[in-house]
Amino acid sequence: MIRRIMVVSASIALACIATIAPVLTSLYVANKDAQRRDRQELSGFAEQALMRADLVTYQAFSALFDLGRVSGPSCSPSSLAQAARVIFNYRYVQDAGSYADGQYLCSPLLGDVRSKGMVLPPPDWQTNDGYLVWFKRKSPLSDVREDILIGRDGHYVSVDPAAFVDPIDPAGRPIAAINTETGTVLSVSPGADAREMLDAWKRNGNLKSDRWNYAIAHSSTRPLVIVVKSARSSLVGDWPKLLVIWLSIGVVAGAATGWFMFRRISRLLSFPATLQWAIARKKLDVFYQPIIRLADNECVGVEALVRWKLHGSFVPPEVFVTVAEEHHLIQPLTDLVLHKALSELVGWLRSNPSFYCSINLSSEDLRSDRFLAILTTALTGTGIAAAQLRIEATERSFMHADVTRGVIAAFRAAGHPVYIDDFGTGYSSLSYLQTFQVDVLKIDKSFVDTIAQDTASSVVAPHIIAMAHELGLEIVAEGVQSASQITYLMEKGVQYAQGWYFAKAMSANDLFAWLARYRELHQKGWGADARASSRQSGAHIQ
Repeated sequence: MIRRIMVVSASIALACIATIAPVLTSLYVANKDAQRRDRQELSGFAEQALMRADLVTYQAFSALFDLGRVSGPSCSPSSLAQAARVIFNYRYVQDAGSYADGQYLCSPLLGDVRSKGMVLPPPDWQTNDGYLVWFKRKSPLSDVREDILIGRDGHYVSVDPAAFVDPIDPAGRPIAAINTETGTVLSVSPGADAREMLDAWKRNGNLKSDRWNYAIAHSSTRPLVIVVKSARSSLVGDWPKLLVIWLSIGVVAGAATGWFMFRRISRLLSFPATLQWAIARKKLDVFYQPIIRLADNECVGVEALVRWKLHGSFVPPEVFVTVAEEHHLIQPLTDLVLHKALSELVGWLRSNPSFYCSINLSSEDLRSDRFLAILTTALTGTGIAAAQLRIEATERSFMHADVTRGVIAAFRAAGHPVYIDDFGTGYSSLSYLQTFQVDVLKIDKSFVDTIAQDTASSVVAPHIIAMAHELGLEIVAEGVQSASQITYLMEKGVQYAQGWYFAKAMSANDLFAWLARYRELHQKGWGADARASSRQSGAHIQ
């Protein structure tokens, strides 16, 4: 009898354990999984908030650069007009003006205050590249507001600290922006505790808390971090509901939840934001297409072409470049192409002084000498001649003639030849060819395709070639794909060509291998078989 009771009791106990254990395990796993997803989502939001903060910083430094473009004394009408344009053009710049000897001098908002003795105390921090920063400077226009001031060479811009911590967030999660060199909290969102967020950064987000998760995102360009926090999920308190879900649906419910969260995060990250993130993290690549001198079949240079591989597939350049232009990302994109091209080709360019690389600039890049200054700095100390970095500008760039003319002249004066890219597809007036000094004209592929064909547009290419000869410009034919096109171009006196007939655009490593093979074939003697072998050795991406 006692033995039977023991067996029954043991069976009941085992049955209870067998029933309760999976439920408790499911609750534990569900709770851990929810915490993991919370941390992952919070990290994604921190990166998104960092993109905003990086953009604010980029605009501030770009605005300072634009302020320095106007020559003449401080507070002159032209200086104040330029400052007004800067305030209007840069969304996050609140004020811009001049200072000297610890005093404000003038700004479009303050007016001319040189006689008022408005004190500007010593800066709180100086960057390695010479910028002065005042972290919490009380605005002369307000009794309450404190702005961040960034100054250099007698010019300053004022930025509202709240701009660093106000990305769109329906959840209203607390955010803080921190300068990592000084440990200064630049700004916090409503509901955030500055000391707590500073402590979270110092501990890399590993604060002991049963209520909060923390995430840190580090800027790759400036000593800046974003700290965000959110409340931890607690699934254990909803055990009756979880009991039903995990016992009846189990893994299916977990998979559905994961899919739902993935879709939600995907919707939050728009294409422009993803592109901005990719540019900031240098996730785009530069490919190179060879340019051939037709007289002797020598490869004299390459054109740098930006490529973006997203989720395993290449995004068409005409898509993401257009998005970059529409969302003011084209300048950092151009900067990325320059720095990647130089880092990948520096050895080859240095050892081959006659070889060059051309870089495409947008109309926005040609409205100021900002990029020329960056290019000049990047070439300093590399041993690369200015003529080895060439500028390609589309016809659309010439629509802003008054500004563009001076910028193009500055590039040429610095030793950088200037090309007109995709000629015949944009700004149709030919008058700018007489008023702009350029070096090379590139015939667009759409006109090269019609060579020796009986089409309405087949007469365009001969006219373009004749016009270029008349103006003393060299010519590059784009998109060359056949031997008959080569023959025609040489008969018409075209000096250079690029296209799949020679090689597709390729990575730097593939380019070096292709150049070695091309030179070997060229030394043996150039013919149809050599061209075919050369094309086979090239990359297959255009």
